[in-house]
Amino acid sequence: MDHKGGSNLNFGNLIGAIALIVSLIIIWEIRTVLLLIFAAVAFATVLNRMVRRLQRSRLNRGFAIALTIGLLFAIMGLFFLLIFPTVVAQFQELLELLPKALAQLREWYRWLEKFIPNQLMEDIQNVEFLSERISKISLSWFGGFFSIFSNSLDFVLNLLLVLVLIVMLLANPTLYRQSFMLIFPAFYRRRVDEILQGCEKNLVGWAIGRIFNMVFIAIVSGLGLWAIGVPLVLVNAIISALLSYIPNLGPILGSIPPIALAFLDSPVKGVIVIIFYLCIEQLEGLVLTPMIMENEISLPPAVTLSSMLIFSQFFGLLGLFLAIPIVAVLQVWLREVLVKDVMNNWTQKGAYGAQVKDSLPGEPLTDYEP
Repeated sequence: MDHKGGSNLNFGNLIGAIALIVSLIIIWEIRTVLLLIFAAVAFATVLNRMVRRLQRSRLNRGFAIALTIGLLFAIMGLFFLLIFPTVVAQFQELLELLPKALAQLREWYRWLEKFIPNQLMEDIQNVEFLSERISKISLSWFGGFFSIFSNSLDFVLNLLLVLVLIVMLLANPTLYRQSFMLIFPAFYRRRVDEILQGCEKNLVGWAIGRIFNMVFIAIVSGLGLWAIGVPLVLVNAIISALLSYIPNLGPILGSIPPIALAFLDSPVKGVIVIIFYLCIEQLEGLVLTPMIMENEISLPPAVTLSSMLIFSQFFGLLGLFLAIPIVAVLQVWLREVLVKDVMNNWTQKGAYGAQVKDSLPGEPLTDYEP
């Protein structure tokens, strides 16, 4: 009898393991669709905040949704009709000029070799190698972004899918929220609602912070490069704004094309552009970031950068742009469920038989007596 029960248990475990493997395979095969659905949910959450604010002005929800979506389409239409053709033309010109600019930088480097000590030259060679690697990374990322916009029909179809999902989610967000909560036990649904509110706060904070930061970088870098006299101002400003989405590493990547183009004209102009971008980075770090910190999610820089690298490796450019909001949502669920609801309430017998109770971080476990 026991042998039969053990066999049934082993067979059940085998079926469970097979079901888990099949589920993981299916999830991996539809990973792009899942990322697009998450993108729709994230943007719908952000836009729903705007819809609710319009509703507070005593507007009908349907009209508030139409006004919000109309504003979104107006911005996208303005970009594609007025700005995008210029960006395409300037980007093609940038791809032609960058090899010449890098060749010019190498000539200046050879000239400097005559006047710089050997030890310092070794350090400069390491910096040169790192800068070449960074420039290749930045061009490949922005090149992938450019190719998606210019050559891929899938991008248009995916964009339409996301927009349709956003409209559906905005039409009745309560229905989808309550349907999601039904997968949890009844006693835990109120807690899930609180967790979803935390996720919404993180997503809205991420969107506001990123948009404000990117617009600031685009305007300031564009005006500065125009005043200095660097060519292809519009595309360089957009590159700087887009790459500023990547914390810490982004501003460095975004400064490489304008610096290279400036050195193509003269070394003095190149040095001026380097100083200019250093000032932008300091202004962003010391003034802009503290101003919007209350709207930003608090993720350690190493976690942010690592998550972006991992998601871009597994899911491509779409994973790169969705890495931060995904981690922002995961941060809330891990903090609220794993830490607060499980770990902080977990009591068990210690290794020596004493009762170990939960404590706040940094508090001694006074009830533990070996």
